[in-house]
Formats: sequence, structure tokens, C-alpha cells
Amino acid sequence: MLGNRTIDRICAGAMAVMLLLTGLVWAGKASAGRQTSVEMGYESFFDTSYVHVVDIALDDWEGFLETASSEEYTVCDVTLDGEKIAGVAIRAKGNTSLSSVASMGSSKYSFKIEFDRYTDGKTYHGLDKLSLNNLIYDATMMKDYLAYVLMARAGVPSPLCSFTELRVNGEYWGLYLAVEAVEDSFLERNNMTTGELYKPDSMSFGGGRGNGRDFDFVRFRVDEDEEDGATSEEESDSGSAGTGGPDCFSPLRALSRAASGACRMPRFFPLEPSINDHPQNNGTGPYAIIGKAQMTGGNPV
Repeated sequence: MLGNRTIDRICAGAMAVMLLLTGLVWAGKASAGRQTSVEMGYESFFDTSYVHVVDIALDDWEGFLETASSEEYTVCDVTLDGEKIAGVAIRAKGNTSLSSVASMGSSKYSFKIEFDRYTDGKTYHGLDKLSLNNLIYDATMMKDYLAYVLMARAGVPSPLCSFTELRVNGEYWGLYLAVEAVEDSFLERNNMTTGELYKPDSMSFGGGRGNGRDFDFVRFRVDEDEEDGATSEEESDSGSAGTGGPDCFSPLRALSRAASGACRMPRFFPLEPSINDHPQNNGTGPYAIIGKAQMTGGNPV
């Protein structure tokens, strides 16, 4: 008859074997489910070691801006780092930011470029769609970039991105973050060959193209604060958009253009108190530090 010590040893050994087998099975499943990325030709455009250049050629640019809120596509030519692609589609994009740009008295919209809308199969070295984000709610202009980079380094399939100087008909328009759209090329690069890709579509929040086009974000914040005991007057004082200068209100243009003081930074809607509460802000607009350049209100400090 087996003693207690012998039985304990047998049980402990069996448990160790079971834990080992469980670990091996888990590791095998994780390895099988891991996506292997595919190298795409357009990845050089997302080289983050320098600022890229996108030049949009569109004759009636002013007319395009006047109807930007409708998010209708317009044909244009686009040049990316010196390479021209003719006959592509462009539209303004965004949710709450789309309506907010107009309410700020600005025209620095975010844009989406579709290379294949008018010609099936047309791409930029495999890239079918490109987003140009205006970053107007981020005085540092770094949050989106850092989020994408950190997620990618954590092994999560994330869009490629790079800072881009946007020009319109050869004239400087602003600093943008170019982002690989989560579309067919993104799926191909991340080797996602099975399943379906869904995009949320809500009527209760957002901007145009069916995503809550008539949603009033300012009213939403007022109602929310009133419930917390805040007055609408306080909201009005803190939420005024202020006035900006010309549409070139990015703090970067390889530093030279922004540091020249040729354009003023607008006072953004204070979604984040940390921006307006910065001691260097002085109520005139967000404070930005890019490298060694320190700016407020568009003037070097």
C-alpha cells in the first residue's frame, strides 16, 4: 500500500506535467494566431525620420472647402514626396472635428485620399487610401503619433503614420499626420486574410457621412457641466474658440515657418484643460514645445 508521501509526490508530478502541457498548448495557439506582416512598397512614405511632403493639385480649392462638411469626393492630382498620382479622390473627413473646424473659423480640415475610387486597382505602391489628420485638438501634435507607434511596438496591428507637410497647389497648408487608412492595404500588410473588417457607424455621436452629422458637441459639454453644477456662463468663457490667423497654424514647418510668426496659433476648444491651464498659455492659445522651439499665440517665446 502506497504511503502518503508517495501519493503526494505522484500528484505533484502529475500536476507539473499538466501545467507544462497547458503552457505548451497555449504557446502553440498564440504562435499560430500571431500575424506575420507583409512588406509593402508604400512603407517608405511612413519613414518617421523626416517630414514628408504631400501636394494636392485642385483648381477650385476654395469651392471644395465651401462644401467640405458634406464629405463629397472631388477628383484631384496628388504628389507624394515628388511622385505624382493623377485622377485620385479627396474629401474632408472627421467626426466632431469636421464641424469644429468650421466653428473655429478655420479651413484646416482633415482629409482622406482614395487612390482607387475612380480607377479600380490604382494604388500608391500598394496603398489604396491615405488619411491626413489635422491634429487641431492636440497642441503637441504628438499624441496620435505616439499612440500608433506604441501600439505597433507592442505587437498590435496599427496603422503606419508619419508627419507630413501638406501643400495645396504648391502653397503651404499646414503640418499633418499622414496615416495609413484601415482598409484593404492595411489588412494585406498585416496578413489579415480571414474575417471581416467593420467600421462603427453611430447616429448619436460624431460628424458627417451619417455619423451624427447634427451632433452639437458644445451643447453636449454645456449640458454635462450643468448637471455637475457648472453654469453655462463658465462654459461659454472657457469654450470660446477665439480667433486665429491664416490657415497655417501648425507649430512645425521644419520649425522655420512657424517660428517666423507669419501665422498665429488659434485658441482651440479646451477639450483638455491641461492645454489651456499651461502657465505659458496666458489665455491666448495652446502652448507647444517642438524640439527647442517654444511658441504661444504664434510668436516665439
